[in-house]
Amino acid sequence: MRLMVLSPILVLASGAFATDTRPSCEVAKESIVSRSSSGLAQVSNLDSVRITCHVPARPFPTKPGESRDGLKIATTAYQISADGSKKLVPSEVHLVGSGGDGFGPSPEPEWVEFNVLIPLDSKELDAEIRRYLVKLEESMTADQKAQFKTLPQEKALENLRPLVYQNRVGRFQLDCQVLDGPRVMGADTVELEVLLKGRFSDVGLPAQPIAATQANRKGTS
Repeated sequence: MRLMVLSPILVLASGAFATDTRPSCEVAKESIVSRSSSGLAQVSNLDSVRITCHVPARPFPTKPGESRDGLKIATTAYQISADGSKKLVPSEVHLVGSGGDGFGPSPEPEWVEFNVLIPLDSKELDAEIRRYLVKLEESMTADQKAQFKTLPQEKALENLRPLVYQNRVGRFQLDCQVLDGPRVMGADTVELEVLLKGRFSDVGLPAQPIAATQANRKGTS
């Protein structure tokens, strides 16, 4: 299930940096399931990957009535192969929020927090949905199966594609751009490894209780 996107917190401020400053971005602790021998953050393919970026606080407005929206984010993802080569892959950003204490002569850094999805490619996605449909049919009564078989499979695939929240497995580099409105304030790179911890078709069945789903996820960690 996809997570709901919360509106960013509005921060009163104005203007922009005279020069761009590099943000500091990292995978949030709650998303890390383990670390590789080299210390690389490892995350589950079934869970959201939460990332937080910090940047020096923007100056507050000097003119009455000025305001500014919270920071936003954009990502570019590359899959890293065993030989070190990189391949551009899709990524989706689900903004959680942003904020910061910009008052005083030494204000705290601002932050922007988001979940990133590195989705399955089209063949993997459709294969996962077909596996889901097979398991779903196995749980049906005879009458339900008869009705189910009258539905066009392509329509079922189309309806289910947006619901499959499962990350691609592998090692990735995420280039994270912190945005102040339309302007890129700066960028930082995050590397992580997505581990296979299960399948959507196993944990996402409608008939499966939430408690059992959570237990399955913990059991595969």
